[in-house]
Amino acid sequence: MVPHLKDLQDRSIFTPTEITSIVERRRKSEYLLHRRNSARKSDYLRYIEDEIMLEKLRKLRKEKVLLELKAEREARYKNNSDDDDSDNEKQAAYKTSGSGDSHIIRHIHYIYQRTLRKFHYPLDILLNYANFAKDVKSFKHLSRIYAQGIQYHPREVGLWIEASSFEYFGYVAQDYENNSNKKGGDEGIDSKVVGSSISNARILMQRALRINKNSEELWNQYFSLELHYVQKLWGRQQVLEGGVDVTVGDLSGIGSDVEDDDEEEDEEKQEEEHTKWTQSLTTLLPSQIIYKNAIKALPTNIQFRLKFIETCRQFPNTEMLVSYIMDSITRDFGSSVEGWVARISFVEEGMMNGDGGVSVGVGLLGMDNEEEEDGSEDEDEEGERPAKKARVEKEESNELVAVTVSRGDAALDLLQEALEAVPTSKMYLEGARFLRLRIQRLVDHKEGDEGEEEDVSYLLLADEDAEGAAQRHVHLLEQLYAQAAEKKVTSVSLTSDHVDFLLSTDQITKAETLLRDAATSSSASATDDNNARLWLRWAEISSQMEAPSSSSTSILHRALKSTPIHNRHAHTLILTELMQHLMTRPSRTAKVDDELKSLFQKLILLSQGSDYSMPTKGKDDDDEAEEEEAVNVASTFLAYLKYTMDTLEDTTQGNKQEDAIQSIYTSVLYHSNYGKSCSGKTGEELLTMKSFFDLCIDYEKTSRSGGSGNTKKNKKEKKKARKMRLCKLYETGISFYESCGGGSSVWRNIVDGYTRELQDVKYSL
Repeated sequence: MVPHLKDLQDRSIFTPTEITSIVERRRKSEYLLHRRNSARKSDYLRYIEDEIMLEKLRKLRKEKVLLELKAEREARYKNNSDDDDSDNEKQAAYKTSGSGDSHIIRHIHYIYQRTLRKFHYPLDILLNYANFAKDVKSFKHLSRIYAQGIQYHPREVGLWIEASSFEYFGYVAQDYENNSNKKGGDEGIDSKVVGSSISNARILMQRALRINKNSEELWNQYFSLELHYVQKLWGRQQVLEGGVDVTVGDLSGIGSDVEDDDEEEDEEKQEEEHTKWTQSLTTLLPSQIIYKNAIKALPTNIQFRLKFIETCRQFPNTEMLVSYIMDSITRDFGSSVEGWVARISFVEEGMMNGDGGVSVGVGLLGMDNEEEEDGSEDEDEEGERPAKKARVEKEESNELVAVTVSRGDAALDLLQEALEAVPTSKMYLEGARFLRLRIQRLVDHKEGDEGEEEDVSYLLLADEDAEGAAQRHVHLLEQLYAQAAEKKVTSVSLTSDHVDFLLSTDQITKAETLLRDAATSSSASATDDNNARLWLRWAEISSQMEAPSSSSTSILHRALKSTPIHNRHAHTLILTELMQHLMTRPSRTAKVDDELKSLFQKLILLSQGSDYSMPTKGKDDDDEAEEEEAVNVASTFLAYLKYTMDTLEDTTQGNKQEDAIQSIYTSVLYHSNYGKSCSGKTGEELLTMKSFFDLCIDYEKTSRSGGSGNTKKNKKEKKKARKMRLCKLYETGISFYESCGGGSSVWRNIVDGYTRELQDVKYSL
């Protein structure tokens, strides 16, 4: 490194003192890399970081030197004669570049390679190395980095995608040209042109799929790669043909009437148009083949297929490919709710884009239906090649059947077909959500500006405004709910959706009646959590009404009786809600206190273990089960403790108050498994338990129970007993949060805080 550092010193980029400090720092870093026991990864990374910062400083210093040389050259040009200009230019050129410019970058590459070999090519260092190579545009090294990463981490999908993307897209040409055109550019940047190799990119993606054949991201990225290449081919064709616009999916010109009287010229023109369309369409065949192989690898995932549609929408002229994907969804998921929802959404988006509900049913070059090709082989009597004949017949059908346009609302027609084909609660729920989304869109348009009329114009009939269309869709939604009730198709999610609709239209009485009938129905299952959701929703709405049919307390009591105790989650859900409701009542009576005490003891028994927080799903509930939030039992314990403290503050019996409060936290923390471990508890419960511990500790610190007639000996004994209770609370809190594993700094801080306070209590006077 001596010649390179000397070059940097001679060109006044670094001073002699700075060169000495650079050498000393590198010497110390090298000593750290040769530890006697074992090298540390942090030493290597720190060494690399120091060199990167040094390279940034070198660039800034060089820019400063170049500015100074430019100023000197301008001054010399004014003062010196023309004979000395050539010598001055040579001298200035000699000072602007040197071997030191690329030295630091080469040294960083060398350290990275040593790090990778030492620690067996870890993924994080590989990715950092690749980012560094991109920043300095070292493309030769970048190719080796990806090759090494793929070799040692073949299951990392992101590496395959990055390598393939680099092979096809390469560098950003504009940035590279700007850098290369700079005078005195760094010689450490490779000048070899890379990228634009579709064959290398395909090879990498195919190898990746052989190893990770079930990777959805790989299939989608390979599909996107081919579409990128198609766009490149179409761009070249437009340039070569003088700006002729090549579109795919627009078949309106094929088979249309031509004003020319000569029929032969008309036929020739149609044939030329159809040939051009077919040739441009064949460029989409690789993407179609990739999609066919992808759905063979993952045949049951409809969301996977919908991702291909989202990818197609990022590219122009892919309407026929989208149609092919939708045809496969219709064929393979015709009896599933997801398939119908995808088809309805596709038609809705087509109407929104101005296609009038276009439903395209044409495949690409006859590849969408392999069974039809097999059938054409049996009908071949003239000895021609069956595959070729099937392809020609399919092309002729493309001329005749281009698109099918429904004169009415195609999405609503398709929704009606879906409800007839799949009459399940999930399908009715999806239909209700679809109609409610339309209603919301119309309402927002009605309340907005007039410039938004185009967004909902496809929903309007002749001589109809947005308000009328919204009323019409409301009527359709009511008919949908009525149809579901007539066919006895019901579920908790569908009932909740119907209730939300009734509440949005200020029909709270009907909503309360609907919930009452659904909760008390003989067909309602009392063994799952969904029925508990109905009871709780009924109680919530009842509390908001002025004259409800039943009070919230009576509803919760009925719900608690109808829910079996062996369904711990549902029973606990209703039990905690009932306790919270009773504790918020304005009047406090002895009867309510006794009931709360009984419910508290029952809740203690139910909270043993972690099954209380795990929701269960009914067997007959085929709709999308909404994720149930775990029951926060700790919040109920905390509320009951505060309720007891507030209730007994007015009494004069201090010992009774102390015994009641101590019995609550003793039952939770010492006489049950709930307060002994973090197992099965959510983060919200753990934070609530922190408040529970703090409240108990503060009470023991501030409690001064006992009459004035107590002797000095009794006071001393009470103080000693209180100190023992405090120590036990701290020890229980420490043990409780240590069982969380200590991985989170939050729990570690709580344990450390309780430990310090415990030491203060133990050694205090």
